[in-house]
Amino acid sequence: MARIKIDADELMMAMEDHGGFLSYYLDKETGKIRLTSEDLGLSDEDDDLPQRLEEEPDRYVGIEALSSHDGYRIMEDFVDSLPEGEERRILQQALSWKKPFSNFKSAVADMGPLREQWFKLHDRRMQQEMQDWLAYHELDAELVGTRETG
Repeated sequence: MARIKIDADELMMAMEDHGGFLSYYLDKETGKIRLTSEDLGLSDEDDDLPQRLEEEPDRYVGIEALSSHDGYRIMEDFVDSLPEGEERRILQQALSWKKPFSNFKSAVADMGPLREQWFKLHDRRMQQEMQDWLAYHELDAELVGTRETG
């Protein structure tokens, strides 16, 4: 099978979707991320995905969301990398409250340059998660898009 190209932004979105309403699949022939929702009766552009999954199960790989533990660890590692001070204290506190993900995102959103640092670290770590996922599934693929690995 030839090397496929996968949109890095779409794969990252699929790996970070913890909503539980959508199911994501990678088409190993085209590199396209496909989605469906049995609960909502939705599929992407053509509604034959559930049938295709049944007829050609080896063609598609289900994309599981990154575990909450791994997502939390990325935030925790970012906070641990910061120098002692007010911003670090605020982010540590956000991680200790109920709903640490939304609290962290709200807190870091108001921190100017630190927000950009967070997104750089987050994207770098997600790049690694995506590469690990590709290797685990033994896929010969190149991630393309705004978050290219270069």
